[in-house]
Amino acid sequence: MYVSWGKHSRYKFVSGGELRAWSPPLVPAVFAITYKQDPATKPNSHTVLYFGHAENLSDEMPAVNEEINDLWNKTAGNADKLYVFVYPMPGSTQGQRANIHWQLVTEYSPAGNF
Repeated sequence: MYVSWGKHSRYKFVSGGELRAWSPPLVPAVFAITYKQDPATKPNSHTVLYFGHAENLSDEMPAVNEEINDLWNKTAGNADKLYVFVYPMPGSTQGQRANIHWQLVTEYSPAGNF
């Protein structure tokens, strides 16, 4: 499953599935943590809770997972209902990932980024 985000420039993110079951790859990327606001009537519609970026998802995601799970548990409930989407950027610089991250956070204002 793929999802595209970005209003000015579009980025195609690949689904990593449920956040708790996900094994992050060793790759630089921009990522999105999402949830389904209305799974009964819109099962394929995801709302972004958090956009992030990492030099190495495998190394950095455990800390991000803990932070996001805490936020989710405090605000909405069950952390097993979180999903992850990844925009892999092999060979990218930290600045390139930060620019895309900034664009997406600015355009969508996800609750977890504020």
